[in-house]
Amino acid sequence: MPMLFPYQDKDTPLHRLDARPKMVFVLAFFLLSILISDILYLSAMLVLALTVVARGRVARETLGLLKYTIYVVAFLFLFSIIFTPSVGPVLLDLGIVKITEGPVLFSISMSLRLVLSVVAFAVLTFTVHPDDLLRILSRLGFKSMTGVSIATRMYPTIAADSAAISDAMKARGVEFDDGSFVRRARARAPVMMPLLMNSMERSMDIAEAMEARGFGAGKRSRYKDPALRTADRLMMISFLLAIPFGVAMFIMGYGNVNYLAGEPLVITAAGATVAAVEILFFTPILLGGRQ
Repeated sequence: MPMLFPYQDKDTPLHRLDARPKMVFVLAFFLLSILISDILYLSAMLVLALTVVARGRVARETLGLLKYTIYVVAFLFLFSIIFTPSVGPVLLDLGIVKITEGPVLFSISMSLRLVLSVVAFAVLTFTVHPDDLLRILSRLGFKSMTGVSIATRMYPTIAADSAAISDAMKARGVEFDDGSFVRRARARAPVMMPLLMNSMERSMDIAEAMEARGFGAGKRSRYKDPALRTADRLMMISFLLAIPFGVAMFIMGYGNVNYLAGEPLVITAAGATVAAVEILFFTPILLGGRQ
């Protein structure tokens, strides 16, 4: 249950911000994290991302997600060191394997991209209510979002039914947790039939209720339809402008480094300035929403 609905209901400026600016922020942030390869730029973006996470008081939850990336990062380093040709100065000579600068810098760059992607989507996951996210997507004309919305709302009910049926069967002497995996799976098989029947009955009830309310006959009315504030619109414009700016700078050579071709890690004044300007496009999210 917590993995399906990980939204954290907290009273923070980031939670109070409208979902639409946060969605645009995550989209722009993710695209640039994939495009940029310079460790300097990626490190600056990571500092901003962690600041946003701290602003929303979801740092602990985000670190819980990041722990799963440790294995991927370890695999990246191991794969790059073993299978990538030696490029640049030798950092460590182990005889059979030589660890050189190029593959190490490349692994750091790829790892930062991965971490940035996880942190960016953590902002969306932990600070945007699923209902708000589905409401926005459904307004964009994605008809499948109605099915997704109903499915996500049905999951807690089905989980509760499963627990109730399992408890009833345990009271009658059925053992679910003893024996091998196959035996436990067979013991839980009888739960599926009543659970399936209950789910089908609820699906029919929902379908009849939607038909009675004229679903699909015209434009839907909405109980909650918050309007975008001017500040929210300006935030979205700022986040969107970060994309063409980043692409233009990438074409000009800023943030575009090929470490596997032997390019070293270099920090220049011009590069640092461009990175700072890029980050400034995203900083309005720290202002959050109104009380």
